[in-house]
Amino acid sequence: MEQYQYVHPWVHVRNEDGEWDVSHMFRRIEWSGDVDTVCRALELEMIVSATDPRLPYVYLPLGGGISMGVGEQTLFVGVVASKDKSTDASTMSVSCYDFGFYLKNSRASRKYTGETPETITRQLCSTYGVPVGSLAQTGVAIRRKFSATEIYRIIDTAYTLASQKTGKKYLLRFSGRQLNVIERTVTPQSVILQQGTNLQTATYGESIENMKNRVIIVDSDGNFVRQISDNEAVKKYGLLADVLTQSDGEDATAEAREILEDNGVEQRASVTCLGHTKLITGNTIYISEPYTGMHRTCWIDEDTHVWQAGVYTCRLTLNFKNEMREGESGSEVET
Repeated sequence: MEQYQYVHPWVHVRNEDGEWDVSHMFRRIEWSGDVDTVCRALELEMIVSATDPRLPYVYLPLGGGISMGVGEQTLFVGVVASKDKSTDASTMSVSCYDFGFYLKNSRASRKYTGETPETITRQLCSTYGVPVGSLAQTGVAIRRKFSATEIYRIIDTAYTLASQKTGKKYLLRFSGRQLNVIERTVTPQSVILQQGTNLQTATYGESIENMKNRVIIVDSDGNFVRQISDNEAVKKYGLLADVLTQSDGEDATAEAREILEDNGVEQRASVTCLGHTKLITGNTIYISEPYTGMHRTCWIDEDTHVWQAGVYTCRLTLNFKNEMREGESGSEVET
């Protein structure tokens, strides 16, 4: 297991006068992301003063470039999106986002009649000036039309449709300025979290409040067709049924099984731990914690990294399933 050692991050900003190292000017640095958001965020508390002219100050323009890292590792490259300061406060809040900001805040109308998700992604990013790195290859033809849809939702939808064919899960992630789409798999050499070493707190919960353990399939007139059940769950928890209407000429069995799979016992877990830069959304960790009974590999669905007062910590929301952010935008193009 790697030994924890605090290293203060470096922060560089770019304005009309050049590039500046402002690492010493921040009281608190927070770097975060989650599975439902296309862009990672960097939140900074910059030390400022309305009355002390001796305090160093560097201008951070809106839209100006900003980067952050530890040692030789660059963790974040993005732009300044907002800043707030007050005469009665000693810090200025600065909010920054990576280049997913442009995929989130730009819209497009498009019609696709057989292009693959990787082709769609490359075309959109070229149009909107977002550099592309590595894109997961699916080979799945997409027939879909979109009207005034956010760029990232178009990409999400294309890869969601491909996932239904390939059975694989995908994740959009920026490396520097470049967008990568990767397959979500178990991270090589996943960080191990253990009580007494790097794990500080762990919470675990489970619920059947949203469970469905039987799906009753009916036709368009409401007539019974068949039912799909998780008999073990019915016996253990009681009957919790859903109804699925099957379109004429279709077989809804696969969709019914998916409903059962997605609506079993809900498991929730979160942890706080000593910081590690590999602990980011989409990666996996292995947790060993006897009190909660967690001894398993988990996927990170949300991460918050904080450097403050010489301490680096992480807060993580964990998922026991490998799930992607799914897109359902647009409508199918008829053949």
